[in-house]
Amino acid sequence: MPTFSVIIPTYNRSSYLRQTLESVWRQSFSDYEIIVVDDGSTDDTHSYLSQISDKVTVIRQPNSGPGAARNKGAHRARGEYVAFLDDDDLWFPWTLETVSELILRHDRPSLIAAKLFGFTNPSEITSLKHSSPNAQLFSDYLSSSDRDCFVGAGMMFIRRDDFLEVGGFAEREMNLEDHDLILRLGTAKGFVRIDEPPTLGWRRHDGSATDHFRRSFEGCRHLISNEQKGVYPGGTTRRVARRKIITRHIRPWALTFARTGEWQPAWSLYSSTFVWNLSLNRWRFLMGFWSNLL
Repeated sequence: MPTFSVIIPTYNRSSYLRQTLESVWRQSFSDYEIIVVDDGSTDDTHSYLSQISDKVTVIRQPNSGPGAARNKGAHRARGEYVAFLDDDDLWFPWTLETVSELILRHDRPSLIAAKLFGFTNPSEITSLKHSSPNAQLFSDYLSSSDRDCFVGAGMMFIRRDDFLEVGGFAEREMNLEDHDLILRLGTAKGFVRIDEPPTLGWRRHDGSATDHFRRSFEGCRHLISNEQKGVYPGGTTRRVARRKIITRHIRPWALTFARTGEWQPAWSLYSSTFVWNLSLNRWRFLMGFWSNLL
């Protein structure tokens, strides 16, 4: 059984995918398998993956979205940890070595979050250097609620048994599915946030703004609904921690919709979380929201 199963969902990004895979093959830590899930690509991704089928496990499916692709890869995985890497991002040669060291240091935690380094051109990351791992340890993810620990899908290293136990990613057509997953993992034992060195090169580029807004609104509503229904673990004892995290994700989107004249989704998010923000004394947001509508 390998330590890591590296799961890469991909859709029509063959040029980026080549760079992503090269960054995995350059790892100084070699105990891993790679699973690429082709989510219905119509470019030359199929041809490229056929050429490297001896180096990666390839799964093909009709276009179903990244959540479904990641889940399918995780069900095929054999590793102790699943590592989700987006098809346009890059790892540094020391990424898996760093994570492996922290896994041993902290008694195999359920979740490790990578340290991001944003880039537009890959040449921007060539000057970065490896350093000894420095990280923060929490008893679980909810215990980090005061620290603003953002954990996107491509940042996640998760014990595979814990991932499967909570049902993996939501497969709805929405954004914020990574935040939903991390909340469902909220009480799983052990959360490590890497502070140094950088372990994920996150590629900055724009997508469709309209589609992004719609999917993000759906994701925000999903978080709110799941909290209202009691889906997330921790019960009343951990309610404050959960709502600190959820409102931290919701507030920027409520303000974004208000600033861009999207009144209906802005009001929906504001009103749905008003009591939560009030109990958390988020007065700056509660009052400042209205200034965006004047």
